[in-house]
Order: sequence, then C-alpha cells, then structure tokens
Amino acid sequence: MIPEGIEATHSPTLDRLSEKMAQLRAAQPLPEPFVESLEHKLSIELTHGSTAIEGNTLTLRETQLLIDEGITPTGPKQLREIHETVNHHEAVLKVRQWVKEGTPLDDPMIRAIHRLIMRNIDDTRGGVYRTDRVMVAGAPRQPIRPDLIPEAMVEWQFEVMSARENPVVVAAAAHYRFVKIHPFYDGNGRTGRLLMNWILLAQGYPLTVIASEDRARYIGSLDKADRENPVPYYELIAECVERSLDQYLTHDS
Repeated sequence: MIPEGIEATHSPTLDRLSEKMAQLRAAQPLPEPFVESLEHKLSIELTHGSTAIEGNTLTLRETQLLIDEGITPTGPKQLREIHETVNHHEAVLKVRQWVKEGTPLDDPMIRAIHRLIMRNIDDTRGGVYRTDRVMVAGAPRQPIRPDLIPEAMVEWQFEVMSARENPVVVAAAAHYRFVKIHPFYDGNGRTGRLLMNWILLAQGYPLTVIASEDRARYIGSLDKADRENPVPYYELIAECVERSLDQYLTHDS
C-alpha cells in the first residue's frame, strides 16, 4: 500500500512533524476552551473542504452558519448540498467519538461512515459496496472491478492495522488506496478523507483539513500518483497535517 522509499523521501518533513507532535504532547493538557474551539473550527473546515472538493458550492461561512445556527444558505443551493454538509459534519463528530472510545477501524465502521455521508441522499446504497463497474472520467487509473472489492477491502484493513511506518504516511497511503478501490458508488472521497483522519486521530494527531483552496492541487496530486509519481500527494498531506499541528502549537505564542 505504501510506495517503496516514500518515507525516506519525506524524512526531513516527517521528522519535523514528529518533533511537533512531541511538543504538542509535552504541552498537554491544553486549556479545554482552547481545544474545544479549535476542534470545532477544524471540524467545520474539514467539512467545507471535503465537500467542496466534490463540487459542493457552499462557502466556508455558509457551512459554519448551517452547522452552528441551522441557517440554510440563500440562493440556488441544492438540497443535496445541505445534506452533504450536515451529514459530513456529523460523520466527523462520530469519527472523533469512535476514536476516543477505542472503536476498531473495521468493515462495519467503514460502512457506518458511508451511511452517514449518504443519509437523505442515497439511503438505499449507503454503506453498501457497489456491484457494478464504474468509470471516472479523466482518471488515469480506473476503479477496480466490483467482484474484487471485498478482498481488496480486507487487504486494506489488514495493511492499515499492521503498518509500522510513520502515521502520516500510513494515513495518506490508506486514503489513496481507498479511493482507488472506490468501493461505493458515491461518496468515496469524503469517506476516504474521514478514514485518513481516523488513522491520524488514533495516533494523537489533530484533524487534518484539505482546504477547498487546495482542491486543484489535491486532485492533480492523485492523478500524478496514478502515474507513478506519488511524491506531490504525500507532500500535500504532510503540509495539511502540519497546518493543523501549528494551530495547536500557537496557544502559547
């Protein structure tokens, strides 16, 4: 699942992230109001970024007002976009809860996340692996055949649970592999980014946000990884992890 040599390629960056994680652990406990406000901020940014990557047109402010105040956006916003936003934020909260409870990242949990993502959008296929071929327009590498999905997902879970590499590398590789399997008909990107965060949260890292401003770079890096050049993809994920870490470390600055 992890490209050969990728950890060595990013060794200086990974060492820096490990140092910042050590600083964060040493600073514990941080003041509860600060942690709660930052966690909430990141959860909203994660919801906005992840849904925007898939084409959702709500702005960050509209996302925040919908989540915090229940204020639906004005203008020609589709009901699906509202459901996508509300569902994703609830899924973020659930992932954080499950990680704190020590829930294992297994097949039922992957399906549960997807059901939350697709609630009121496609309840029939929420949490159900696809049984048909799908094609992604413009993608250098197409999703695998449906008959290969069950075995591929078993392998995915085993590789995540048995990986001993740096957690950032493991989480990034798991996300990439998941979206290439493309086990569901829809919602694979949002689910994959939540699974990446589950892996990071379980290792003590904060929520990692791929911002809407990074959309083109993110999609482009996935395409480059499909063409045997994974370095830009891992660079982007590492930057996003560091961006979140830095926000926690600014408390005393």
